[in-house]
Amino acid sequence: MDKKKIVLCVGHGTNSWGRYDPGAVSKDGKYHEHRLAKKITKYAAEYLGCELINTDGTLCLKGRIKAVNAGGYDFAADIHLNAGGGTGTEVYYFHGSPTGKRAADEICREISASLGVKNRGAKVRLNSSGKDYFGFIRQTVPCAVLIETVFIDCDSDLNKIKTEEGCKKCGEAIGRALEKALVNYGK
Repeated sequence: MDKKKIVLCVGHGTNSWGRYDPGAVSKDGKYHEHRLAKKITKYAAEYLGCELINTDGTLCLKGRIKAVNAGGYDFAADIHLNAGGGTGTEVYYFHGSPTGKRAADEICREISASLGVKNRGAKVRLNSSGKDYFGFIRQTVPCAVLIETVFIDCDSDLNKIKTEEGCKKCGEAIGRALEKALVNYGK
């Protein structure tokens, strides 16, 4: 892989008031998005040999964005678990970014194939002003994606990643996808 400076961020952990923000929580309250995302992100970073941000959960969204923008990275991903009654994996990317779309498509394919979950696809979500909805995508300097690995409130999805082995499988899928998608990044 043509080495690019990639950073992976663990979603949630602390809110803007400095309190613990677990993100979404499983139906039984036992599993927190931040804690599972932390494990998944660790395995993805180990696979890629890249940097991590927010492993200790002390950075709110603004803090993660600031750290990414100060790091001189070529590519950034914020890793999450979804909620809201769905199933499968989806990845949001900056509208109009071919690199973001390529990475998002590849991540969805790899997670879907590795975990046997529905591929909900690469997506763009715009706000009422026509700008990207997600602050992480809209406000970061490098090309960025927001990965919704699986739905934490769907038992069949949660069962795929609630173990250490499942987190590793998901993280390595993200690593493989980024390795494939970013080979020609910037060329």
